[in-house]
Amino acid sequence: MAVFVLVHGFGGGGWYWRRTARALRDLSQTVYTPTLTGLGERAHLLGRKVDLDTHIADISMTLEVEELHDVVLVGHSYGGMVVTGAADRQHARIKHLIYLDGFVPEAGQSIMDLQPPERREYYRTVANDDGDGWRIPSPPASFWKLTDRQDLAWVDRLSVDHPLACLEQQIQLSHPQGPVSSRSFIWASDFTPSPFEKFAAAARNDHRWRYREINSGHMMMVSHPMALAEILVDLVQ
Repeated sequence: MAVFVLVHGFGGGGWYWRRTARALRDLSQTVYTPTLTGLGERAHLLGRKVDLDTHIADISMTLEVEELHDVVLVGHSYGGMVVTGAADRQHARIKHLIYLDGFVPEAGQSIMDLQPPERREYYRTVANDDGDGWRIPSPPASFWKLTDRQDLAWVDRLSVDHPLACLEQQIQLSHPQGPVSSRSFIWASDFTPSPFEKFAAAARNDHRWRYREINSGHMMMVSHPMALAEILVDLVQ
């Protein structure tokens, strides 16, 4: 049995792990699905001061307060930035670090640094036009390559604005060579083109990483919960 801490991405919340968390528990795993400040059921805390450091602290403190050890820390999409920072702070508590179609930053990088110029311009333009200059409305669920009508409605209904500061802040690491030696990458092969392809390729060609693919769009925890749960368990057995 493993202890999974599942960290969501842009505009999401612990809610979008609901199906995968249930599947993991059915496989006798322990699962935590914290929601980052200003998102999900904590959307009332959204403000200009919420940034990447805020979200790293959210997960770091979850590990401390829940007194968790030998943790399998999973970061989806933007959550890859968060788990990198949290693992750097709490490396002694982490057994395995999994990037789920997520950003894998190096010290001093921001999400903006890891995006093509047109995507950076899009984020800043939409924040200025529709987010008072500091927040980014979530794109429609169809952007993530979801297709089921009920899934589309569910994700559109619960997704919220995301702070621009989270994308602009550079991550600071005390262990720049990697906070955890045991790492995996899972690529959503049906979400292309995407900024995650380069991280998938790097992991696939590096023997220090475990690598898996899932034939799905970016929101595989919604569309393929059982397949994802089985991959997660297989990676840490």
